[in-house]
Amino acid sequence: MKYWLNLILIVSLLAAGPQRAFGQKMSKDMNMAAPGGPVLPLDSVLQRVERRNPAVQQYAYQARAKEAAVAGYNSWEAPKVSAGLWMTPYNQAKARELSGAGPNQLQGQAIVSVEQMIPNPAKQRARREYLSSQSAAVLADRQYRVVQLRAQAKTLYVEQAVLTKKLAVLDENEELLRFLIKLAEARYPYNQATLPSIYDAKARLEMHLNDHRQADALAAQNQIMLNTLMNRPRSEAFAVDTAVLNTAAHALAPVDTAALAGRRSDVRSLDRALTTVRLSQQLEASRRLPDFGVQFDHMPFLGTGANQFTLMGSVSLPLVPWAAREYRANTAALGFEAQALRKQREDVLNEASGRLASLQTDLTLRADQTRAFERRILPALRRSYQATMLAYEQNTGQLFQVLEAWTTLKRTRLEYLDNVQQQLTQQIAYEKELEQ
Repeated sequence: MKYWLNLILIVSLLAAGPQRAFGQKMSKDMNMAAPGGPVLPLDSVLQRVERRNPAVQQYAYQARAKEAAVAGYNSWEAPKVSAGLWMTPYNQAKARELSGAGPNQLQGQAIVSVEQMIPNPAKQRARREYLSSQSAAVLADRQYRVVQLRAQAKTLYVEQAVLTKKLAVLDENEELLRFLIKLAEARYPYNQATLPSIYDAKARLEMHLNDHRQADALAAQNQIMLNTLMNRPRSEAFAVDTAVLNTAAHALAPVDTAALAGRRSDVRSLDRALTTVRLSQQLEASRRLPDFGVQFDHMPFLGTGANQFTLMGSVSLPLVPWAAREYRANTAALGFEAQALRKQREDVLNEASGRLASLQTDLTLRADQTRAFERRILPALRRSYQATMLAYEQNTGQLFQVLEAWTTLKRTRLEYLDNVQQQLTQQIAYEKELEQ
């Protein structure tokens, strides 16, 4: 009986080998047929996000709008033209009597007046510098948005790479579990396997398939989100490069505040905003400078007499108290706003330094955990599973022991991938904190 049982097991193993090879070949061929689409490296994804995402493109148009507004900095006020009667008597008869004019001759004068205000060149220069600073502020905000989107795309890409690895682990473990079920069913007629253990294995298979379905759903969601960030059709398939999971963590040297201020886009944005406020303050202060005007009046006589003209120049007096009150108040208000921006900049750097220190601690922990998984935990669990499997094949072990070892190894492999994902996610968060 033992001879025939061993013969059945050998035949089963030989039959499973070609099936497994065929399955691997089919999987490879399907990958070559690209059911997941072409492989997009991480750099390519980030470039597409930066070039195509509408949230980034809008800043380019906003900057162009600010630049277009600069062209009108040296405009003048529109001239004023007026016409009418000037010094014309109401009583024409009395006026003709006094002047000795004829009975039908009109008395008085008509007037045509042209007036043009001439802006102060210093005011125009202040306005030009203020408008130019707004474009630079928009571009600084754009870089901040780019950093946010790049970090989001990196996180989704890493998660998708981990899910790809998880699906490979789940496929491999599904094949092993199905083989164990077939082996137990083959042994059951010879009283070398029990029905409870077979049902337990089948239940574990269904739970395993649920894990696979969940990973598939998450992968589909991540692909939609990445396509959205790249502004591509949501259903357009592509595969990720899992080599990104092998990226070594960068050395985390302490970052001083000065270096951090030079790298962070939000600090640069605050610096641009501070410059804009300072130039706005100068623009308000320039209102104390006078403007000039010129007026020409032409007055032809309606009756007898010589034509006349008036040519006058004018200058505004913005220093008088009732005119200076507004721009002095605005200048003071902008000074306080500049102080608030400086404190906000200080607060951003202070909080960023604290978050970086916290991320450094967490990254060190994740790196230690990953090394423990790779060097000690996974090798030990793999040997434990192999030992229980060998004992079961030699009829010295039980199926439930193999199932427990299989479940523990599978869960630990998935936990290891989760830890790798968390480590890389924290690395992305660290890089984002440096550049945000």
